[in-house]
Amino acid sequence: MYKVMLVDDEPLVREFLRFHFNCHHPEWEIAAEAMDGREALDKFQEGPVDLVITDIKMPVMNGIELSKHLKQLDPSLHIIILSGYDEFTLAREAIRYGVRNYLLKPVVDEELIENINAVTSLLARNYIESLAFFTQNSISNDSRAQVVKQFLKAVVSENYVEIKTLYPLIYRLKVPLIETEGVILMLDLDEACMIRKGIPVSDFPIFRFILQQIASEISAEAGHGHVFLDENQVTCILLSGEDQTHILHRCKELYRLVADAIAGHTGIKVSGALGTMENELFELQNSHTAASRNILYRLYAETADLFEQTLDLQRTDALRSLEMTLISIRGALYDQNELACSVALKHYIDQMPTRTPQDIVKFGIHLIKSAKHGKRDPIHYTADRAYRQLERIDQEQTSAWSTDAILTVYRSVVDGLIDSGELSKPAADDEYDVAGRAKAYIYAHYSEPLSLALLADKLGVSPGYLSSTFHKTFQESYIKFLTRVRMEQAAKLLKHYPHEKVYDVAEKVGYVGVKHFSHVFKQYYQIPPGEYQEIHSSK
Repeated sequence: MYKVMLVDDEPLVREFLRFHFNCHHPEWEIAAEAMDGREALDKFQEGPVDLVITDIKMPVMNGIELSKHLKQLDPSLHIIILSGYDEFTLAREAIRYGVRNYLLKPVVDEELIENINAVTSLLARNYIESLAFFTQNSISNDSRAQVVKQFLKAVVSENYVEIKTLYPLIYRLKVPLIETEGVILMLDLDEACMIRKGIPVSDFPIFRFILQQIASEISAEAGHGHVFLDENQVTCILLSGEDQTHILHRCKELYRLVADAIAGHTGIKVSGALGTMENELFELQNSHTAASRNILYRLYAETADLFEQTLDLQRTDALRSLEMTLISIRGALYDQNELACSVALKHYIDQMPTRTPQDIVKFGIHLIKSAKHGKRDPIHYTADRAYRQLERIDQEQTSAWSTDAILTVYRSVVDGLIDSGELSKPAADDEYDVAGRAKAYIYAHYSEPLSLALLADKLGVSPGYLSSTFHKTFQESYIKFLTRVRMEQAAKLLKHYPHEKVYDVAEKVGYVGVKHFSHVFKQYYQIPPGEYQEIHSSK
């Protein structure tokens, strides 16, 4: 909460300002009011504020003298002067004392809002910078690692609120999460194996914690990778480097080390999956999505393994068909249509490669997770009840189950599950106008830490809507456009300022790490930035 002091000898003006803040600026608190400069100075010394709005002509001490004294006490204080037309020269004189804002009376609401918003933004930016400086110089390595974990979780789950909060800190701390390219390695426990071992569902989180801890220890010992949990509590590792072959080799090595350690400690198998290679931080969500899709190939594998993007079209088509069937099941559950649900479940069962207990349990677990996907209200239904139904399969000695027998179990599994998630539609906006304003903002702020969340917040639309609208309007994603603008500006700096250091250019166009900048620049211009600079400096 920011604090403001209102200073004016006219009660009606103070009442107008008080009403204005209550209506338009809930983040501000009116800490004090005064009728003249002397009273205001006394109250300021009792309790400092962030902003003073003062009239210029007042008895005892006018606004100019007040500004002078206040700036001596607090050089960082923000002051807005209110003046009449005949006081314009006096208002300009206040600039000598560090007053940067003055408004003519009668005050226009829109102008006052604009000025207060500008002060608010500056205060927020200063707070973030001071917090980042404090964090950079005082937090432990463990605390820093927690910030990174929370940020990566926000990125892959598209939690725009947390991204907007944490990204400036990551940026100011100069944490180079991606050197040149990065990939998400996903590690997940074999829950079918856990069920066969008789492990209670209530203990599953304990084993997930063990997996995360072992992955963190091995990753730290190896000296690479950022380990974090996604929103489904699945262990993920961001691995980055300069060469794809080397990155993939490290992924496979890390997977084997973690899988062997978990098997040795618990006897439980671990499946792994690789996402796509990405060279932009905010496209890691694509890598995570790909890893989440690739890990589903374990449904058709006889044992746990590390699954990559497959060229097996038959298996890819099988997964696509399975997902369409699961959509039908969720729709039937939502509509509480028992007949449609039974038909969709039979089709789901027909897509299983075998009717062995192992496959029935695996597909049953996938059914549970899919049926509960997007649920906001579990309606007094827990995963324990569903998983207990699957325990029957291992307990019975049947080697090959009939469709009707499996259907009976699966109907018990999904009984009570209702998918109630429904996306809200974005507000109707002029799409071209929104995309155009986004483009203009990127041009003006490309050197700053920009995220889709921040951009959407500035424009007053949802991140998802902005992303689709921008791509639809310009046939280019916002991140690719931002990268292009940064690269073009970097090329201009390198070309016209031959003595400029490459790392300085990188920072001026919005990159935390010079290695990442150099990689993207080389991809864009087919030549490293240093060589590009040398070529143009010799012309």
